Amino acid sequence: MKNGIIFARKTTWRSRLDLEYLDETSQRKISQRERTDATKKSSLGQKLKQFGDYASKETFGQVHAGGFLHHLIVENSDGTRTAPSQMTNTERKRRIANAWFKHIRKFPTSSENPVIQHRLVFSMSREMHDRLVAAGVNPDRVLHSTTKKVMERFAEHFHSTDSIGYAFGIHHDTDNLHVHVALCPRSKKGAYVGCSMSRSTTGGHKNQMAYLRSCFEQENKRWTNALSSPQELEEQLSKRLDSDKIIFAPRLTKAHMEALRNAQTAEAIRLQQSYQAIRNLETAVAAKRQFIAVQRNANLFSRLWGRPKPKLVRTAEKLASAVDRRSLREMQNLLFKIKREYRAAHKRYSQQHGFHSYANRSAHTHSHRHQSHQL
Repeated sequence: MKNGIIFARKTTWRSRLDLEYLDETSQRKISQRERTDATKKSSLGQKLKQFGDYASKETFGQVHAGGFLHHLIVENSDGTRTAPSQMTNTERKRRIANAWFKHIRKFPTSSENPVIQHRLVFSMSREMHDRLVAAGVNPDRVLHSTTKKVMERFAEHFHSTDSIGYAFGIHHDTDNLHVHVALCPRSKKGAYVGCSMSRSTTGGHKNQMAYLRSCFEQENKRWTNALSSPQELEEQLSKRLDSDKIIFAPRLTKAHMEALRNAQTAEAIRLQQSYQAIRNLETAVAAKRQFIAVQRNANLFSRLWGRPKPKLVRTAEKLASAVDRRSLREMQNLLFKIKREYRAAHKRYSQQHGFHSYANRSAHTHSHRHQSHQL
């Protein structure tokens, strides 16, 4: 590995589909960690600096589907669709496994020991991780979006008229943030999906792993350039559809909040208000996403099972949907802006005043009052 880029390695499994391996919180992974390192009882994510600031329920222990598998798992038996974010992790894994085996059984093979999955591992260097965190960028989101983008390029390069399916999960349980990917061995149309490391120039195998590494090098070069220029980084992040998620706001613990309340300065009050505004807007954005998903399902169900609506009604619904999507985007942009401003204010306050001094002062004052009360 050079220049702190993300790199890849792979294994091919012929025995079973192991989606539990993608979930770092599964009992399978927990048992494996205990066997591997029984002397260390550290919790997940403890080895990564500032992990607690950016990790969220959206990435921690979650298994995601990509490619044609994503489209398969969102379909419900009644014709409606459920976004993966609205499913529990257990339900998502169940749907992925069912869709996976149903798909590969469509394409019988003469092999006595057929390939069930290719297992890939993409790792982020500590250098890249720490640079992202220092810039206020969520490394989980970077690894998540980079994985999807690289797999899309892989599909375009080797299966240009087809589609691939895969599942993945981000892991925080080692010194390097990394993602495990399970690649389905059959494309949407049934072609074999290889993941060769062959270096032969005369053989018929293609070096897919070399191509994957080159894709990661391109992505990491782009991130390296952006991180070298605050203006370019700001411009790139503001254009992303997940701009509100890729920026993380340093968390304020109960001790931090108590310290700010005790300080009662204008800076401390503004910091508390900004933090609360972020939490409120995050809740509003989640509610808006949920509302749009419900409306979309209702319209779909109506088209499938109800009577055709008048053209005027359909036009009005389309306009309302467009307004909702625009409103969501505006809320996301506002959340992105508030997070950036909050992070700058949080950094200034930490450098000028610190949180621990006020927290300790609060603790000492409380202890002194408690002792006086006892006397």
